[in-house]
Amino acid sequence: MKKYILPLLIFSSFFLYPNIFITHHTSTSIETIQNPRDRKLSPEEVQERGIDLLANEIVGNIDAIDLRKMARSAIFETSYGFRWKMVNLHTGKVIIVKVDKDFKLISARDKNNSKVM
Repeated sequence: MKKYILPLLIFSSFFLYPNIFITHHTSTSIETIQNPRDRKLSPEEVQERGIDLLANEIVGNIDAIDLRKMARSAIFETSYGFRWKMVNLHTGKVIIVKVDKDFKLISARDKNNSKVM
């Protein structure tokens, strides 16, 4: 009888906890979507529409941003216009820039949601 207790416990544990060893991966997409209405523009689309030049013009008008030290993320088209992030390569400071469809500046804020200008 003592011989059968250990195998019986091991065998019954599979019935009590059947999902312990089985993992399901429902998310196969590598990309994470921040907002379902936001759409990342391709580099070709940015150049074709001239958004790159307009974005540089907007950022150049903000006094707190030195373009020589900043890197820009991809531009996202949103329901209100466009948005992108600027990162200072020396300090690591992140600035989120939002403009409307006519490329008028809505806001330029850092990651703590305080105004840059």
